[in-house]
Amino acid sequence: MSKIQQLIIDYGKNKNKNTYRDILTEIQTGEVLYSAFSPRTRGHFVDYVEGIPSAFLFSEKQYCEDFCRHMKESGHTVGIAECKKDSRLSMLSDYHRSGIESVLIDNGKAHILVPLGDLINVPDFSKVPENQRPVINPTFVCSANRFFQCIENKTVTPDKEINFLSDAYNARYIIPIEGKLENNKVNIPSIGRNDGEKVIPFFTDINEYRKLDPDSKFNPLPVTFAHIENLCSEGETVVINPFGFNFTITKKTCEAVHKAVSLAPKTNNERAVIYTLENVPTDITNKISELCDNDGRIVRAFIKGIRKKGSSELLVTLDCGEIADSEVRDILEEIKTETEKYTNKPVNFASAGSYIGKVASAETVPFFEKFIVDVSIPPENFDVEE
Repeated sequence: MSKIQQLIIDYGKNKNKNTYRDILTEIQTGEVLYSAFSPRTRGHFVDYVEGIPSAFLFSEKQYCEDFCRHMKESGHTVGIAECKKDSRLSMLSDYHRSGIESVLIDNGKAHILVPLGDLINVPDFSKVPENQRPVINPTFVCSANRFFQCIENKTVTPDKEINFLSDAYNARYIIPIEGKLENNKVNIPSIGRNDGEKVIPFFTDINEYRKLDPDSKFNPLPVTFAHIENLCSEGETVVINPFGFNFTITKKTCEAVHKAVSLAPKTNNERAVIYTLENVPTDITNKISELCDNDGRIVRAFIKGIRKKGSSELLVTLDCGEIADSEVRDILEEIKTETEKYTNKPVNFASAGSYIGKVASAETVPFFEKFIVDVSIPPENFDVEE
């Protein structure tokens, strides 16, 4: 048994702060750890754990191999990256670049979810003027990695696609240029693909950029999605992170991105991310089912997670059929008020007819469905004994 595994077991028994600090120290300075990565995205394997985008780190290789076998059963190909002591800080920093906010240690054994901020000093650029901030897109890299992971095991849902495409629109990028910017014109080198097509490379951050230009032959230039659109409108093909998740963009893709931006969920004008819950809180869904059943006007109810401003909450979507919008608003408020009496967990409610409701309920199994007796079968279709 690894030292970390024993410490996790001990911490589960006593919740001692010193034991927790020992766990952090072992993660930071232990001789070797094993991280799960996705061969499809050539990046860290990421999933939501307790509503938080998380990486999977293991104190023994066997634990990681067991995890890889388990994920293969659900259609995911997961590899193992060995991380030695001298590259530990680099790996943890790359977790941040990839939009990972917590690390699940030894999943499948005695495990613990550790905030990334407890392991490294996460940089905060909020007070730095925007034009002076380094180009880094953790939100987009995270949604892109999850999107392409889900393509692999055919579990892409509309919310994942919308999150991914709208994040692509809002991201900042780096492109390589030859020489310097002159009269708003640049010379961007293209790269060749296996199919022989020449494409224009864009990068989400300097780490990805250096995979193309490790010797600084070109000059990195910050750009936006508008530059991608301009190139695509001229018939060019753009590839974001060609040595990473490898997202190809054409003029048609740009149209899909704009549609996704119009559908992307927002709360109080803040970008929100909808995700499928790993564990559905049955105590809350049972109570809401009871309220829906008593109300009588609600046809179906769905539940997902919603992440906004760095915190995760629950999102319940109610389908009230053909009822007028004004009445639906009253129903939402009534159910919300009654739910708040039952739990202190933040629960948001939306109508299935709203944009956010359509995204949250698409291809999702309802946790509540109104029971309707079918009286359309004529009596002559029944055999009645005399």
